[in-house]
Amino acid sequence: MLVLFERPAGFALFKVLDEGNLSKVEDLSKEFTTSDSARKVVKLNAFSKFENTSEALSAATLLIDSKPSKGLRKFLEAHCEGETLGVADSKLGNAIKEKLQQLECVLNNVVMELMRGLRSQLTELISSLATQDLAPMSLGLSHSLSRYKLKFSPDKVNFLL
Repeated sequence: MLVLFERPAGFALFKVLDEGNLSKVEDLSKEFTTSDSARKVVKLNAFSKFENTSEALSAATLLIDSKPSKGLRKFLEAHCEGETLGVADSKLGNAIKEKLQQLECVLNNVVMELMRGLRSQLTELISSLATQDLAPMSLGLSHSLSRYKLKFSPDKVNFLL
């Protein structure tokens, strides 16, 4: 099983090393308490870094609408041949399954717990990402997204009487 993890820096695919350990969801959070124990559960399979802010913004806006970007589709085609893919959004999973028929997408409690664990140990699991780099990327992308989503309606503008 692979897990798709979307961040402002890019897309990451993590391989679950022993799927037998996933049977108890309650115990899964204990596996991510330290980076060493997290490395025994998952390993980074592939990472696709965004080239610039505009690429990150376009990918994020499509993800908000539960649509895979062209870059994400190519990334998944290259690294997920015949695998089961854990996703955080069921609509995105359905869209991926529609575009790439060879992929089976799942969303369940185990995948959500894996996402929580990955989020807590992300900078340790992806060596090319540092905490000091991730914060400005997140802030910049959130500002760009808020500008993108803000829509003005000329009908709602208050005029001075």
